[in-house]
Amino acid sequence: APRAVPCPDGQSECPDDATCCVTATGAWGCCPMPQASCCADKVHCCPHATLCDLAHGRCLSPAGDIPLATKFPAWKRQPPASVALRQVLCPDGRSACPDGATCCQLSSTQYGCCPLQNAVCCGDGRHCCPQGTTCDLERSTCTSARPLPALPKASDVRCDEETSCPDGNTCCRLSSGAWGCCPLEQVWGGPAH
Repeated sequence: APRAVPCPDGQSECPDDATCCVTATGAWGCCPMPQASCCADKVHCCPHATLCDLAHGRCLSPAGDIPLATKFPAWKRQPPASVALRQVLCPDGRSACPDGATCCQLSSTQYGCCPLQNAVCCGDGRHCCPQGTTCDLERSTCTSARPLPALPKASDVRCDEETSCPDGNTCCRLSSGAWGCCPLEQVWGGPAH
């Protein structure tokens, strides 16, 4: 890229062989010569070490007078090119994904980028899931690779060979002689009513 001269506003610049000069509108312009003299009319300029003679439209120097030069508009400075981001090289050795992404094979010759680090690539070649999960393509979701822990089955409290009560209950004889379940553990007392 060609080098450029930054103007004092910090936002405009001129070519490397030019000089920044303020224009009549207050914006910055470029005089097409290095280290030029900016004329007071804010339209013209003269070579280095010469004086503007606006009345006669000349640049005065001991070596001889030359015509005034006209400025051209400056342009906005481009932000400096960002430092190249680190990339993840895909297994084909040609494709790359941004740092923090995962290469996923789309076809036998093409890779895509999953925007997750150490992701799981789904078998359909179109989706990916976070690390530690699996692709559930039927439901279009990512599921935990670890099976959910099963709740321990509550053990029933046995009253006799035929009757039982839920865990945490106590078997109690009803006045009819049948078993009933009291929602308390180890209840003592007479027949339930």
